[in-house]
Amino acid sequence: MINSVMKVNYKRFARIQLSLLITSSALLLHCGQAFANTNLEQDVVTLTSAQFAGRKTATQGAQLAAEFISKRFISLGYTVDGQTFAYQSGLFGKAFGRNVVATKSSHCEKCEKIIFTAHYDHLGQKGSRLYPGANDNASGVAALLYLASYFAEKPKQYQLVFVATDAEENGLHGSEYLVSTLNKDEIKLNINLDMLVVNPRKPRIYAFLDNQSLAQYQTDIKTLSDKQITFMATSSSARLNRLFDLNVDWRRASDHYSFAKVGIPYIYFGTGHDKHHHQSTDTTAHIDFTLFESAMKKIAEFVEKLPS
Repeated sequence: MINSVMKVNYKRFARIQLSLLITSSALLLHCGQAFANTNLEQDVVTLTSAQFAGRKTATQGAQLAAEFISKRFISLGYTVDGQTFAYQSGLFGKAFGRNVVATKSSHCEKCEKIIFTAHYDHLGQKGSRLYPGANDNASGVAALLYLASYFAEKPKQYQLVFVATDAEENGLHGSEYLVSTLNKDEIKLNINLDMLVVNPRKPRIYAFLDNQSLAQYQTDIKTLSDKQITFMATSSSARLNRLFDLNVDWRRASDHYSFAKVGIPYIYFGTGHDKHHHQSTDTTAHIDFTLFESAMKKIAEFVEKLPS
């Protein structure tokens, strides 16, 4: 979710360490461990490691994160394109970001598109303090890769496009650029994934939708609930704020707002408030990966059953 800019320090030999991390991920798969859970956990662990230095936009850490995400998509059989964009930084400055866009050819080339988004940037470092961003938003990127894996070989009634966006924390710049390249008449839906670490004490996933999407998908989202996790669908910021005692405009809170502004329907999946949000304590230590995987299976099931 959006936050202000902070300074970053880099670590030497980061590229070598990145290569070792990717190799170790491949070895885990080769050894036959549980595919979905292994990758969800391994992807979050990798993205929050010191090599990525908190993934602040326009830093070496963010560049390494983009390369890692690209290689993960390629390993799943996707074609990957990098979208480099510029945006204003300060009164007179300019900064650059990079989206990672993954697509796969299918029989459904003329079908409507579903655009999945998850921002990979975070706050970086301040002095010696690292902001790993495990929930915000390594979890969303891991979820994005999970869904890309889940649908990689399945027949689809839509074109699925998976985008890891940059510069969300600085003002949704990556998603704004992405949307500027799209023909909105070709888009059925944006599914935005941001902060998906399920709280074991109150295991809920919130789906925040525009009014049109709420009417269409509310029942299907609610039926995802089971004994482990409750799914709640709403288009009311006031309702969510009452639950969390916050004052947040949830429509503007993440990359789905870039789609909302041009009239593209959206669903924002997340877990709402997190006491570790934008703190150095947002680490993997607070993630129940079993619940995380259960939530992702449900979201994949929802996508699979979307009506044409």
